[in-house]
Amino acid sequence: MTGIKRPHDTVILERRFFAKGTNILREGEAGSAAYLIQSGTVIIYAMHNERKITLATLGPGNIFGETALILNTPRTASAEATEDCTLILITRQALQSKMEKSDPTIRAIMQMLMKRLQQGNDSLMGKRPTIEDMQEGLVFIYEKMMNELPKTDKPHFRQEVLPLIEEINQKMSQYKALIS
Repeated sequence: MTGIKRPHDTVILERRFFAKGTNILREGEAGSAAYLIQSGTVIIYAMHNERKITLATLGPGNIFGETALILNTPRTASAEATEDCTLILITRQALQSKMEKSDPTIRAIMQMLMKRLQQGNDSLMGKRPTIEDMQEGLVFIYEKMMNELPKTDKPHFRQEVLPLIEEINQKMSQYKALIS
């Protein structure tokens, strides 16, 4: 039936209060949520050579913590309330639900942008790429190509390329163990 307006589902998002000086998230921990700043300010920082390097100062309307959710990696930075803050919680499940509804190209672009942001932060801090970065990069490129291939070519690509990636990653891990 046309012309009938349906009420929109209203989602009440969880809000959390953080007092000035509170650590909201820590570099290296697993990320289960991102935050939208409703009020207050937050600094995003990373530790490098025992120095606290500020990457950004964020205020109302900004989101942080999303990189760990999109890339499914540990937190790449810490966040601290520089004044009392009210934050809106964005769960991994909510973000994934929205990402799954988006176009595959948009998802790939988001992952690429998050990776570039992470690389930019690493460059700012003078961090060098690691073996793990190379291994993750291979898997990322494989998945991107797999998503873009025609359905008929995917089984052959998987059969030929995936074992090579697994072998490279295994060999890199073996040699890394010799170095450590």
